[in-house]
Amino acid sequence: MSDKTDNPHDTRLKELFRNKKAFISFLKDCVQPEWADDLDEDSLKPSPKSFILPDFRKKEADILYEATLAKGKQKVMFYVLLENQSRVDFRMPYRLLLYTVEILRSYYNNADVKERRRKDFRFPAVYPIVFYIGSGKWTAPLSLREMFNGYKNFGESLLNFNYALIDAKGYGEESVKGFRSKLLKMMMLFEKSKSITEVSDIVEKHKSEITQLDEEEFRIISMALEILSKMRGDGKGYDINEIIQSKSERREGSMLTDILSNPKKYERNLIRKSRQEGVQEGLQKGIQKGRQEGVQEGERAKALEMAREMLLDGEPIEKIMKYSKLTEKEIQKIQETVGK
Repeated sequence: MSDKTDNPHDTRLKELFRNKKAFISFLKDCVQPEWADDLDEDSLKPSPKSFILPDFRKKEADILYEATLAKGKQKVMFYVLLENQSRVDFRMPYRLLLYTVEILRSYYNNADVKERRRKDFRFPAVYPIVFYIGSGKWTAPLSLREMFNGYKNFGESLLNFNYALIDAKGYGEESVKGFRSKLLKMMMLFEKSKSITEVSDIVEKHKSEITQLDEEEFRIISMALEILSKMRGDGKGYDINEIIQSKSERREGSMLTDILSNPKKYERNLIRKSRQEGVQEGLQKGIQKGRQEGVQEGERAKALEMAREMLLDGEPIEKIMKYSKLTEKEIQKIQETVGK
């Protein structure tokens, strides 16, 4: 199934939940299952597959993670449905049933034929989670059995499962204070905001935490701010650069605002700065190895770093080759280390 989504909410949230640290924080700080401490965090990995039905592809998105519990003895799949419809869909348990069946079908079809014939063959547990960012109160059933007529009369004979509901509206400053992931904390606060002014106030208030984000987290929050500035502006040409301008010379006061206000200009400045710094670094090395050799080494070091940053930003290899002057093979080698 396609992983494409046209909704800016989905783009922002899928990037968030693809971040492993943020997802672990989401599980332990929001979902809070009893067995969370048994999760083998090193085994946790996102799946590239999507199981959204065609009728809902433009309205919602999903994320699937695979992991193990109890030191590798139990397999589990976390299925997160990103629900952004303005109205609550009372068919949610039924929809999750269909998605779960598709996940199990995919797992079975990809399992070794001999293994799935074994007496001890078992499916992984599928743990469904709905992350709701709609404006209304969630009033849909939280279990499948509630969708059956007269379900109370049949006890455990009915097919059933419960799903975890996480309503973004319920998370404010106090409830996110202890989150393990600063990225998740900021993004949850963004979801509660109603205007770009509120978003900028959050950024201003939490500058010190934003500067502690790593490069991948920083890329995600920068992208989220750019999307929110377009979605929640008042039509008067809000200049996000002016709103969140920082007096600090740290990263959020320069790099972040440059990215948001003019991504192309930021890219050109990055290239020019990298080259200048490369020359300076090269000149220092030139004292010992010869001026020209030092300059070349300094420029190459910055070209490699620039290529890495552009890869993290999702830029195509052809474009990176153009600006960094590196070969396709050199860039592919860097790409293998990105995210490790």
